[in-house]
Amino acid sequence: MRRIGLFFVVAAALVGVILVWRASRFSSRQVQPGPAEPLAIDSAEAIRRLALAIRIPTISRDDSLLADSVPLADLHRLLEQSFPRIRAALSREVINGGSLLYRWQGTDTSLPALLLASHLDVVPADSAGWSHLPFSGDVAGGYVWGRGALDDKVGVLGALEAVEALLGLGFRPHRTVYLAFGGDEEVGGRAGAVAIAAELARRGIRLEAVVDEGGLIVQGIVPGVSAPVATVGVAEKGNVSIGLEAHVSGGHSSMPPARTAIGVLSAAISRLERNQFPASLRASRGLFEAVGPEMAWPSRVLFANLWLFEPIVVRRLTMVPSTAAAVRTTIAPTIMRAGTKENVLPGVARAVVNLRILSGETVAGTVDRVRRVVADSAVSVSVIGTGDEPSPVSSADAPPFRALAGAIRQIHPDAVVAPFLVLGATDSRHYASLTANIYRFVPLPVGGADLTRIHGTDERVSVADYVNAVRVYAQIIRALAP
Repeated sequence: MRRIGLFFVVAAALVGVILVWRASRFSSRQVQPGPAEPLAIDSAEAIRRLALAIRIPTISRDDSLLADSVPLADLHRLLEQSFPRIRAALSREVINGGSLLYRWQGTDTSLPALLLASHLDVVPADSAGWSHLPFSGDVAGGYVWGRGALDDKVGVLGALEAVEALLGLGFRPHRTVYLAFGGDEEVGGRAGAVAIAAELARRGIRLEAVVDEGGLIVQGIVPGVSAPVATVGVAEKGNVSIGLEAHVSGGHSSMPPARTAIGVLSAAISRLERNQFPASLRASRGLFEAVGPEMAWPSRVLFANLWLFEPIVVRRLTMVPSTAAAVRTTIAPTIMRAGTKENVLPGVARAVVNLRILSGETVAGTVDRVRRVVADSAVSVSVIGTGDEPSPVSSADAPPFRALAGAIRQIHPDAVVAPFLVLGATDSRHYASLTANIYRFVPLPVGGADLTRIHGTDERVSVADYVNAVRVYAQIIRALAP
């Protein structure tokens, strides 16, 4: 027995040594770039132009294929008038009436091009509760206020400001640069980014990389990391909406049967929520491998040894909704309808459940699992629309990612650049057939409270942060299309 006990003591000591040794060799993966080149920006004019763009209500609604064409045309005119150097040096096309495609020809047209993507449309905004009206474009308290300030007129105007400033310096890119601004991203991008990607493919255009919206520079959000983290999306979750319909004989509420339509449907939804999809780090491992070396002990030991501690990390992440969504396919009942009168039992109850699909899983597999969990002949399961598969995963080791990371750190040297999984959907997925290098990032610092402003109340962007965002976009062009 003493020998067995001694064996376990020695084994535990050996494991401890291995854990500490691995943590000590868990070195930083951050790019160490040189200083940023100078860039002259007229900050007051840049802010004025962003404010003017926000005042144009380019709203996309779920019941339409495109934002209102009149505001989109107004925004097109504003952009054309605001950037005279771009008007003179870049070609510009209107795609499908609502979207814009700019082309800045490089000195070597044989190279694959760089594409910077953003979108012109915004989601609707109820003015209730706003400090400044959602389409006021007010500049107050050090912020520009209004719908689109974060999502995503900041990306459109930021990229254009960067190109205008670079043209003023006489810069010309080595590889061709495209600016692709969709007019309907908020409703799926079918008339915008899909059409732009198809047109580029028809012309035989090859892309070195796409940089679209997605991640931000977050502070105090990544567990265990005090430094700001520049989250660069390397993949997007898929999604599918599923209709559940329970059929049970109706009747008078005074004589309810053991199983009612509402009860049957509620039980089916309850089974789905109790039987969550399995969690895994496969889509978020890169994030923790990037931020882990920047953590203090003992968190550093934990993330340097995911071969042993992954189950513990996954369990901790699943305890918080925002991080649970990064490690599993999520289940969200969003609509439920049944009944017409308080004393009448409905014969039919209907619900919609939206699922966001983790990388490595499929729409078909997700729907099949829902059917198996519901497992009730009284409940039909149908797919609403076609759903979207998870995007391919772009490499965080590819040269374009490292160039992008360097550009970010030139302007935000304290930021830890890390790949991550985008929980929503962007136009970038429509360009997947043109390049394997798709990265999703908006160069703006945000805290936890700021994230609720995206598609929410009091959307705003800091004046100083926006000017720095323009500098980052310029460095991205310099780094990826030198």
